[in-house]
Amino acid sequence: MTGRTHLAVGAAAALAAAGPAAGLAGLAAAAAGGAVGAALPDLDVRDTAHPWRERLVRASAAALLAAALLLDATHGGPLLRAATERGLGALALGAAGLAALACAARLSAHRSFSHSVLALAGFAAATHLICPPLAPYVALGFTTHLALDALTHRGMRLLWPLPARASAGLCKTGGVVDACLLVAALALAAVVIWTALG
Repeated sequence: MTGRTHLAVGAAAALAAAGPAAGLAGLAAAAAGGAVGAALPDLDVRDTAHPWRERLVRASAAALLAAALLLDATHGGPLLRAATERGLGALALGAAGLAALACAARLSAHRSFSHSVLALAGFAAATHLICPPLAPYVALGFTTHLALDALTHRGMRLLWPLPARASAGLCKTGGVVDACLLVAALALAAVVIWTALG
């Protein structure tokens, strides 16, 4: 699937999981966590015909996270409190884990390590060490990425380092299903946000 579809589906799934009762700051944190989680598997994308699209997806996820943290700060800072309560050791371990996983993902072949259950567990655990409230949304966004890529013909090495590829072979990246999922995700996100504001 395309990066924009991954981003939208990850954010929408996290918004739906949080629900309108989470409030604006809670929804922002959920959407940011889902978007970041959905963007992480494609850290392995290096040789692409449209590199600016990948950069835009990563920049969008980072911008959502920055906006969520800013909104969090204006609403009493529950995310910041959760992070500071972890202690310096947990924060350092989590940050080191995220850095190591990001490097491993960046160096791996496309749809191998970074698209595996092992990477999902690692990124979720490292995020939990830094900020527990964000971890479920990051894990959910990551999971949606894996689920969407499993629908494609190319598939991925879900059980890396085993060589077998998980692929339903139902669609292709950038095709009609990709576009429909993008529209559906945007509609779902709009409904959750509208309900929360209404």
